Amino acid sequence: MNIRLFLFFLMFTTRLFSQNYTLREAPIRDEYNTYLICSAPFVDNNKFVWYSTNREGDFYRFDGKNKLRFSYYTGKNDHYDSSYISNYSWLQDSENNIWALKQNRVYIIKRKPPGYVVERILLERESIDRTVGIGMDKLKNIWISNGSRYLIRIDGKQQITKVSHPRLKQGKKSIQIFKTLQDGRLLAKSGYDIYFIDENGLNYFGNLQSIDKEMNAEFQFIENGKIFKENDSGVYRYNGKPFRYLYIKELNIQVFNRPYANIAPSYGYSDNKTVMYNDATVFIVNRNDIYINRFNKQKGEITTTDTLSFKTPVAINFSRQNPDFIWISTHDKLYKMLVSPNNFDKILQFKNSQLSTRTMVSDTKKNLYIGTYEGLYVVRNTNKKAEEVFIKNDKKGVFDAMYLEKNDHILWGYDEYGSLKRVDLSTRIKTSFKMPDETGQVTFVKEKGDSELWVGTTHGLYVFNTKTEQFHELKGTNNELKGIQFQHILQARDGRWWLATNKGLFFRDKRGDFLNYSVTNPDFKNKNILTLLEDEKGNLWIGTDGDGVLFLDLKTGHLKNYNVRDGLSNAIICGILESKNAFWFSTYYGLSRLDKKTDTFTVYFKEDGLPDNEFNLRSYYKAEDGIFYFGGLNGVVAFDPEKIQLPKENPYKIFLIEATYFSEKKNKNIKDCLCESESTDVINLPYNRNYFSATFTINELFYQESNTYYYKIDGLTNGWNDAGTSGKIELYSLPPGDYVVQVRGKDFKGTVTVNEKRIYLHVRQIFYKTPLFIGSITVLILFLIIYFFLRKINTQRKVFEREKEIAELKSSALRAQMNPHFLFNILSNLQSVLILKGEMEANKYFGAFSKLLRLTIEMSRQELVALETEIEYIKNYILLNNLQLNETIDYTVEVDSSIKNKAEILLPVMIVQPFVENAIIHGLSSKKDKKLEIRFSVENDYLIISVQDNGIGRDASALLKKNSKRVYKSLATEIVNERMKIINDSYKNTMSIEIIDLFESGISLGTKVIIKFKML
Repeated sequence: MNIRLFLFFLMFTTRLFSQNYTLREAPIRDEYNTYLICSAPFVDNNKFVWYSTNREGDFYRFDGKNKLRFSYYTGKNDHYDSSYISNYSWLQDSENNIWALKQNRVYIIKRKPPGYVVERILLERESIDRTVGIGMDKLKNIWISNGSRYLIRIDGKQQITKVSHPRLKQGKKSIQIFKTLQDGRLLAKSGYDIYFIDENGLNYFGNLQSIDKEMNAEFQFIENGKIFKENDSGVYRYNGKPFRYLYIKELNIQVFNRPYANIAPSYGYSDNKTVMYNDATVFIVNRNDIYINRFNKQKGEITTTDTLSFKTPVAINFSRQNPDFIWISTHDKLYKMLVSPNNFDKILQFKNSQLSTRTMVSDTKKNLYIGTYEGLYVVRNTNKKAEEVFIKNDKKGVFDAMYLEKNDHILWGYDEYGSLKRVDLSTRIKTSFKMPDETGQVTFVKEKGDSELWVGTTHGLYVFNTKTEQFHELKGTNNELKGIQFQHILQARDGRWWLATNKGLFFRDKRGDFLNYSVTNPDFKNKNILTLLEDEKGNLWIGTDGDGVLFLDLKTGHLKNYNVRDGLSNAIICGILESKNAFWFSTYYGLSRLDKKTDTFTVYFKEDGLPDNEFNLRSYYKAEDGIFYFGGLNGVVAFDPEKIQLPKENPYKIFLIEATYFSEKKNKNIKDCLCESESTDVINLPYNRNYFSATFTINELFYQESNTYYYKIDGLTNGWNDAGTSGKIELYSLPPGDYVVQVRGKDFKGTVTVNEKRIYLHVRQIFYKTPLFIGSITVLILFLIIYFFLRKINTQRKVFEREKEIAELKSSALRAQMNPHFLFNILSNLQSVLILKGEMEANKYFGAFSKLLRLTIEMSRQELVALETEIEYIKNYILLNNLQLNETIDYTVEVDSSIKNKAEILLPVMIVQPFVENAIIHGLSSKKDKKLEIRFSVENDYLIISVQDNGIGRDASALLKKNSKRVYKSLATEIVNERMKIINDSYKNTMSIEIIDLFESGISLGTKVIIKFKML
């Protein structure tokens, strides 16, 4: 077969033998890009495609939707027209630099953040011909052929060296670099001479004609065993004509004569004039034509099966990583062609209409009957062609939920008018049986037993007797089946019937009752069940409406769910079939294959050869010969599951193409080309320029418009956000903080990219909210608070010291007042002693007085005095007064055991004496029986002083004072009260005085004074 296709349209898909070819135009043209393409396409390691234009030093990289331009600017508008499509030969070196070679110059496109730079090296040439070639040896040197009798070597420092060989200098042919061997050596040829380049430089291998005289000068290199039998030499036939091929053992390579004598020499290292797809297909380019050839390795035959013709000359290339994807360039357009295995046969395909297939059954002769909404069709086993079955009284009628009796004559199905119909295929006559009211649509018809059929509907389950032609509804023991929507019925190998309903999974037990499976297995909570399959091990596979597929081990009750997240193409399951190595699921979007060994999914869509992506419920069938049939909105797809060619693993990656943000260093918005970068450097954004945008792409370039992108921002978003198909993510008004933006993608089949891109962002805080500023202000405020606090404390301390000074002065003044008062009383007593008692008593009195006076002088200089000194002072004072009263006072001074050291306890000076004085003068002086008790003790850190007398009491003393002719004003108590006030002001309420009048039966027994002083 030789088909010639002329391409004047955007996309086409054709099927040739076991291959599908889909051709699409790449969207590289816009109103601003009118230049001509003047190179073969080049596919880099990232699977992006490069091409040059007819403007000198002008290159583009295309990632499926974005074009990046790289130009070497010379200051001239260097436009030119070229009739050669292959003016450049390409190479990507070990540093991922792109080399574009022309005869007298080579351009190097290098990554230089934030973008790329284009460098140029001018080359000398002899201009023997226009061939060019470029390659890299194991030492990373670049080797160039440019139509000369020598090669040009460029080392890592871009030092240029001409390398030739004596045989080249003697000849008139140029040398051309052709291929890289598996061991890293470069292959070159000059006429019949073969050369190779290794670490020792350029080496001559031999003359091909001397090895085999039947080889011509336009021979082609090819990998050993790629097309021809491995390690073999011989003859292959192209469209019946013989051509020679030869195996060269020392180079482990095969060479062959070209089948097209009129093909121009191959330009470029990428060998873009002849491309081998796989073991069965060869693509050959001849100017405007691409010949697609079928190769039979066993027979050694190549046959042209198809020719693609273009308006202008073409060049082709492919990625070694993905040879299924072929790029085609013409002068004005860039095409992409996807070659995929043709796994599927399509049935009921029409040019102007589509048939929605609803159900399928097969007879004993393996003829397949297909029910549709527009009639009944049959695929004869003899010719595998579909033809319509005309029913006399049911033209173009609805055929759904069919069942074919074993006699091959009677076909049961659903009629669109609420009836069950029986069709006699021998007479082509239909008979209808009216369904009970409110039964809804029939969903399945299944043999139950002799003369009985199961009839499932959207409003109940019925049994139809074919003899009595009567319907009987099964409601269940407790009406649990009434009104339920039934979708599928299955009889397992153990005899149990299983029912798929919109209320869950039911089964019929041994007693004949129908039970909801969730009662026996509470873990089973799925409700809307669509289809069922029992596998070869007795497990149940359950297709649901929205929950994917459930695997149920009936022995253990173990459940496992498969959903879209696991690789299933869609969560609504229409049909399930089992093959030797896999389970197959037709869905509302695509066909899914679950591998039994790897437990992984492979999905198939319209792009893979399906007639449509959407399948129908109950429209699937497994024939006796193992062929699978799945029906959908556009006919039926048929295939042998054991002969399916699984797609090669070709994982896709996501790339960051360009980022736009405000650069603080450059003080402007910049575009940063980051596609090669895996940096963890942080991009700093100012608080008032807190936006960031980035463009991403997936290196699946054929269905690029269907790829989707997702992102999440740690600390800002919950989960993955759908960014759509544009690949552009824009972030505005980012709050201050640190962020990690993660981006990933999915190809058109929903396969997640093998990598994620991470971008590290830091948005600066406004200066007055930064930790440094806040910390500085906090420190300043604390400093001011401490400063003013200390200043206030200092001021208060000064005030306190002044007040204390004043208090001490007042206290001193009061003590000074007490001293004359005390001396006045003593001198008065001394006068009385001299007059009344004589000289001897006066001397005794003077001795006590001198001790007391000495203590008074010493104590008057102190604010506080030791308890020991105060007690001595009190004893001397009482002694003087007792002498005056003829020693009639019976007194005691007692120190409690709670006081351990009298010298360590301090109290205000002369604080007790006034109360002792009052007790003697005002209480005891007029009594015969005079008792005075003074007691010192410590309780709860307080010094407690008790002064108790048995005098006449304060009331009687006041009355005597009132009747006395001599008016005596006591200043002692008044002075003590003033001193107590000053002490309490100075030491915060450390002193208190309590005066208690002692009575018994209304008779005064004396006075008791209690002085409490907090020990200092």
